[in-house]
Amino acid sequence: MNMEGTAVAQKSIWGMIGDVFLAPTKAFEAFKQKPNWLVPLIIIMVLSAATAGIAYKQNAMGQWDMMKTSTTLPDQVKANMERDARNPNPTGAIIGGAVTFPIITLIVALIAWGLGSFVFGAKDVKYSHVWGAVMMANLIPIAGGLLRSFLIVAKDSMWVSLGPAALMPGKTFTSLLYGILYMTDVFSIWGIIVSGIAFSAVFGLSRGKGMTISIILFLFGLTLFMGATQIGLSFAGVETSFF
Repeated sequence: MNMEGTAVAQKSIWGMIGDVFLAPTKAFEAFKQKPNWLVPLIIIMVLSAATAGIAYKQNAMGQWDMMKTSTTLPDQVKANMERDARNPNPTGAIIGGAVTFPIITLIVALIAWGLGSFVFGAKDVKYSHVWGAVMMANLIPIAGGLLRSFLIVAKDSMWVSLGPAALMPGKTFTSLLYGILYMTDVFSIWGIIVSGIAFSAVFGLSRGKGMTISIILFLFGLTLFMGATQIGLSFAGVETSFF
């Protein structure tokens, strides 16, 4: 009798969640035996809502800091934007946080499922299992975002980084390099590694292939976010640059 396999299969979802931070290989070996998407979804929604709600004032002002330099927006529009930034509605931020991140994980899981199933040949893997694994792995960057929210409130500024972007004080997303470094902090890199372990376990792939899926997804998300941000700022008449 394989006592080790029995122990893995019997690990609770809460034990798996703890192991995501402390022993991710064990966490996703157990998850493959006993997949669960509901508990990770609830945790992701709660933590995402908390992250958005805690620092909603500072985030609103940070966005206004970028938009106030617009050379094309009418003065009245800018005045309305400043008013909304100085008196933001936390309800909208909290609901948006609770809904947006789970939707993102749905899309990420779909791409990961496609890569694992059709590119790397891992057949008969359920999409719901991949989604659960994606949410479990994303507890790492979510925890980083929650920590950053407390630091944002303490500093009273949106522009707080837990990575190399801290070496560029005074910059915002109008700088492409700053945005890239901001999105590539310690928790993001940690999350990439844990996601690679998750995909390796769920799809039954080598660690290298699992990490490849994780890196592809991160680069895709980073490119999409920074591209949309830069294009949006440019259309709004806000000057952007590489540095």
